[in-house]
Amino acid sequence: MSNRNSSRLVSTVSLLLKRITAYWESLPRKTATLILDWLILGAVFILMVVIYVPKSIWAEEEAFLTESRRRMQIIQDAEDFFNTIRGRYATDGSFLFKLVSQTHDSLIADSTFTDLQIVHVDGSPYRVTIPEGLATQMDTTFSVGRPQRQEIMDTVYTVTLWNDERAAFDTLFINGSLRLAQIKRDTAFSEVRDTSYGSHSEVYTDYKWNRFRLEEKLLNCPVIGEPFVIRFDSTESALNIASPIDGEYIESRYLFFRFRAKDHGEIVAGESSWRN
Repeated sequence: MSNRNSSRLVSTVSLLLKRITAYWESLPRKTATLILDWLILGAVFILMVVIYVPKSIWAEEEAFLTESRRRMQIIQDAEDFFNTIRGRYATDGSFLFKLVSQTHDSLIADSTFTDLQIVHVDGSPYRVTIPEGLATQMDTTFSVGRPQRQEIMDTVYTVTLWNDERAAFDTLFINGSLRLAQIKRDTAFSEVRDTSYGSHSEVYTDYKWNRFRLEEKLLNCPVIGEPFVIRFDSTESALNIASPIDGEYIESRYLFFRFRAKDHGEIVAGESSWRN
């Protein structure tokens, strides 16, 4: 039965090829050349699609992978700050971001906002313990610094102090009024003999021009839009931050291609799986 079907298929294909050949030979040369040119262009287009479309999809998959892991690391950094000020971790991502953000805003408004303080989130008060230098840690963790240059005005004082060993006055040049006030408290201080003014250029890093904000969207996986999984392990001691993608996620691209995203990893007790 199969041999008979195969014979029929061969006969059908042979007949079809003969008809195509006969039709092609009946066409004027100019028309045949034009059709052939279009067929070549179509083949080139298909070849380019087959080469470049998968590359663009792979680049998209890599971009989503990088962004997903970046967001998980941001959540982990926020958890570390939350643990610093509250003494524990949070599994509610929305509350986590709000409390850390509100604490950061309070530190920007008042640099002396340290030690035991009250931070309000959605109208409710929460006790926090803020160590010295936390604002700087938050800025350098979340924000991207920009080098800046500024002109500093200098006031240089020429002062004299008595030197017992030499039994004579020493001349010193003091920059700034604070340093001058310290020198004046020295029993060897004699007088301010001269005052001059100048300036110098100073380079510093500004973290406030493009301040990073813990937006709610950072709590969600960029591929499927679902929240990252924030939970404790079975011992209730180590915090896990994991991708919500279960198995493999697939989307259609340009009818014939597929976008694929697998589990983007997790952070367990502060250690990310992709670094291992």
